[in-house]
Amino acid sequence: MKTLPRFRPSAIQIAGLALLAFASLTVATTDKARAQAKLFDIHGAILAGGMTGRGSSSATPDLFHQTEGAAFAAEVGARLLVVDLSLRFQQMVNSGGSGGTLLSAMFGPSLEIPVKRGGKDAQGRQKPPEVVIRPSMAAGLVFGTLVPVKAPLTDAQLAGKGLLTMARFGVERMFGPILGVGAQIEGGYHYLLGASGVLNGAKDHSSGWQLGGFATLAFHLGV
Repeated sequence: MKTLPRFRPSAIQIAGLALLAFASLTVATTDKARAQAKLFDIHGAILAGGMTGRGSSSATPDLFHQTEGAAFAAEVGARLLVVDLSLRFQQMVNSGGSGGTLLSAMFGPSLEIPVKRGGKDAQGRQKPPEVVIRPSMAAGLVFGTLVPVKAPLTDAQLAGKGLLTMARFGVERMFGPILGVGAQIEGGYHYLLGASGVLNGAKDHSSGWQLGGFATLAFHLGV
């Protein structure tokens, strides 16, 4: 009996399915929920958690594998409607103390979906939502070192640099319109060049996945 070949989805197919799921979530969001979300939001956050990752080839060192462990991060960004730009400084921590540093700039679609409304005040005006979920997808650039970075960042400090894609899902409990406490999970794909940064030499190129989870303390300033 002839066996059928196994179907193994490619990274592009997986990314396409993720985009389709994100689009479906956008359509499924009710008009009433979207009406409560901020149209413009300047945001920042302090994050504490951890991150890991693997490269597709064990012969090539992978930055996310080399620096995996606990992590602390600071992030700032701005969202207009459903388009978000964010910058993150992430410091890894290993058994010997401070580990590598990851610096990233990400751009992509992001939603703020109220799931628990805040009711109305004494004047009958709608209060900000108490609980929101924040699904997002983004792509951008990442730069990483194996030891804590020292300003200014130079090529001599870099262990990898390249492209990063990330899907995130966060939940926040809001305390008023500005402060939020929550948690988020994130994961995606990376393609990095080694410290030499040679495009036509693949021996120090690394591609693979990364996965992280963080508790968040965030602020939001917007309308």
